[in-house]
Amino acid sequence: MSDTATEALRTHQATLIATAERELDAVASVVLGDRFASLRKAQTRDQREYFVLEDAQGGEASLWLDAVPMETGALARTVTNTTSDQYVVHVSDRLPGEYLPRVLAHEVGELIAVRDRSSQGLAPVRESLLHPEADISSHVELSSQDHGRIGELNWLATRFSDTGLSEPLRAEARADFSALVDECGLRPLAAMDEAETYRAQLRAANRRRYASKPFLSKDSQRLVKALARPIEQLDPADATALQASRDAALRAQRQVEAFVGRRDVSMPMPGYDQNGLPLPRDGLESVAEQWAAYRAQVSEGTVRGLEGQLAAGQLPRRRVVIGGGASLAGRDPDALLVDGVGRWHLDPGEGIVQSADQDRDLAQWMGVDPYGTVDDPRRRVPIEAVRIWEDHLATQGDVVNGHARLRLGPDGELFAEVRPFDQDGTERATPLCVACDGVPSIATGLTPEVVPGMPRRDGPVESRSEAVRLIGDRLRELEGRQVAGAREMRDLLVQAERGGADARTVLGALEDSPWKETLKAGLDGTDATRIDNCFTALAATREWEAAREAAPGRALLGDEVAESRFDPHAAQHWIVAGSGGTGVANAEIILLQNPEARVTIVGSDPPLALTHQVQYPKMLEDYGEKGDGRLTFRRCEVGAIETYQDENGRTCFRVPYEETDKAGNTHRGTVEADGYITSLGRTNPLPPALQELAGEVRDRGGQISGDLLFDRDDQYIGYGLTFSVEGREHRVDVDGAASWQLPREVFPPESGIQRQLNAMGARGLPAETGNAAPGFAPIARQSALRARAVAAAQEGDAAAVQRRSTVPERWRRPEAGTETARPAGGPENPPPSPERATGADRDPRPAARPTQAPDLTDRNPATRQPPQTPDVAEQGPKAPTPRPSPAAKVPGSDLWLRGVPTDRPGRSAAPAQQPQQLPPDHQRPGPGVGMGD
Repeated sequence: MSDTATEALRTHQATLIATAERELDAVASVVLGDRFASLRKAQTRDQREYFVLEDAQGGEASLWLDAVPMETGALARTVTNTTSDQYVVHVSDRLPGEYLPRVLAHEVGELIAVRDRSSQGLAPVRESLLHPEADISSHVELSSQDHGRIGELNWLATRFSDTGLSEPLRAEARADFSALVDECGLRPLAAMDEAETYRAQLRAANRRRYASKPFLSKDSQRLVKALARPIEQLDPADATALQASRDAALRAQRQVEAFVGRRDVSMPMPGYDQNGLPLPRDGLESVAEQWAAYRAQVSEGTVRGLEGQLAAGQLPRRRVVIGGGASLAGRDPDALLVDGVGRWHLDPGEGIVQSADQDRDLAQWMGVDPYGTVDDPRRRVPIEAVRIWEDHLATQGDVVNGHARLRLGPDGELFAEVRPFDQDGTERATPLCVACDGVPSIATGLTPEVVPGMPRRDGPVESRSEAVRLIGDRLRELEGRQVAGAREMRDLLVQAERGGADARTVLGALEDSPWKETLKAGLDGTDATRIDNCFTALAATREWEAAREAAPGRALLGDEVAESRFDPHAAQHWIVAGSGGTGVANAEIILLQNPEARVTIVGSDPPLALTHQVQYPKMLEDYGEKGDGRLTFRRCEVGAIETYQDENGRTCFRVPYEETDKAGNTHRGTVEADGYITSLGRTNPLPPALQELAGEVRDRGGQISGDLLFDRDDQYIGYGLTFSVEGREHRVDVDGAASWQLPREVFPPESGIQRQLNAMGARGLPAETGNAAPGFAPIARQSALRARAVAAAQEGDAAAVQRRSTVPERWRRPEAGTETARPAGGPENPPPSPERATGADRDPRPAARPTQAPDLTDRNPATRQPPQTPDVAEQGPKAPTPRPSPAAKVPGSDLWLRGVPTDRPGRSAAPAQQPQQLPPDHQRPGPGVGMGD
């Protein structure tokens, strides 16, 4: 996209945001009706603006608005956080401004419905009623998306009833209302002479009108009475407008089907029984165990198939995916998946830290129903459910429970060295070799944690491995200048690092000679400071390793706690260094598993996002000052680990702190404990599966380069690495949580790319959502989008996966005052009926018939073309003159009209019957099915 086009989009973002802020008061007033009390603008300490919506009962909810890049076809998406009453409404930055008020009306109607039910401990209604194909035999209860449709109806009815508007605009609102009546199933679609079908549809329409009436405004009720009739009974102007809408929907459906082609990616729905019902909550644990056993059987069969090919002298050639977790949402059933069954399969905690409401998008992107796993939508999604979902998706193709590393073959070819797990969970000594077909994908999860004492400021160095790499790079420079011993020292460091030598050995080799000063010679400023910091990092690592040796089982990395590789009773007072999400989660595990233990979290103030999650407020309530008092916080800057010997000669730990109370008084002290856990953040290395490959490429004089990966809609789908060696290039993509920690040796910190990526993630998921870009549900979405883009690329779409050196400018927040003049979407210009993108909790059912115009709620987008209205005698309101839908001056504004057709739903949140479900007690086809050449 050109600079001019990008700037136009960023200006349009500012315009949409400004328009939304102007229109929100009127929209909220219409949608809430008598329940509406006020809407006021507020601001956070860091000067971010939001709105406080107050209802007539005094309840308040915070609304955050933004216009951001969204996937093709998406108009808007609302993240609901009923834990802290925060609601983030994102609209597509390609949405023409005139459509905005109606889109907002839908979003406000939906989020209020979610909030209302959640406040009563009720999950959203799973099946929508306001759809021509909806089943009305068993319920007459409206879903949250139904309430979104009603919000649209009420908005359009208000527009039509506004005598201050011009007649063409009122007529347009009436026509849009009538089209939406069709889409909501409030009138029969069959011709009256099709007697049996007509009568059945009339009964259904009457039932929907009955269920909707209490929520329709008086203006809407009058219009429903006038328009919710067969087309044969409408006056000519209304009938003409409705027929034009139906014809446009049919054309749109055909265009979208041609556009999408074979790009639809779908999977069976995990987490349901054979009758298509959610698994019972009280049986999740036993079902999780069955799925784990079934996954082990599939793994064993896959291993036997690979072994058989190798024994026959055939080298298996497969598409290779290493790692699983939430990235399994994009699982390629034809690929060989090698996954260590880590993180959530090992976590001893209660569940992921978000509620079912916060993770409702999982219904769309992973095809699972988080609400079916909890008895209250504000509760955390349980670990057992996550394990079931992951195991189900993993077993959709060949899977090996184990680890894998990419390597170079003798002739420079790329292969995976697969090491399956034995029965006891250890890696097998002899690896299986698999040639890589295509671009391997790595999704091995969160990167390693930072050891305490790492220098994080000027010229930061985050780990021992980075210190060795930076010193090695400097030694290579000195070698080029013929400095004696530089090559030998570099070789020694490389071998020590690859051989797993401790930091004491590495640091000793450097300190036994004058290398520190030699390395700094000729450097100044940050470069010289960074060399000093390399030695500081090595010294901090030496102290950490010594502490672990002196206090085995009591000086731990946070991941050891999160993966239950520790004894919670090894200490009675634990220091948790780091007050972020990982630190808090580890503290919870200790407090749950050892009822006698105390935990002191040391570090900076907890990040804002924690206050918007379920876990952290509940921990304060149960274990803080108002609870049993076993959890305390101390503010300090954590340095290298400090140890001391208690009166029994036992190694213990201490952390000095300095705090200022509300009165401004400073308090100093020391926390002493017999256990220490570091959760100070993540390092940014290459994923473990790539480190040996990187070493081999460098040993052969090759290079490693990297790019950020985006789909055609500027949605981030990971990063890509190119290993260039001996005239060949091997590409590897990194997906999942690891993709949000760019390896510093490929993406240098001074480039600022990591900061750009962090800013993009924060804009896409503000702290108020209680989520973050590397979280479970966001990664499920990212990986599903990646699967869609990769499938399109394999079909020949060269623009489906885009490699970029920076984050697209569209993700940079527009500056204040950059909006254009007020668009034609205010009181004088109501929006025509736009399409809706797929979204969480949206009705997954396909359109009833091709003549039905798609609606705002389906979120299965189809291109909406403006109706061509023939001339008719003017009777009643004049039929509107169609307008071109794309915003001509906004590049790519036509793309929001495209997407997955309505008869190809991606995944249902609640399938009527689960297709091709493989229950744990069924046998999968013989080992090695689909094993390739």
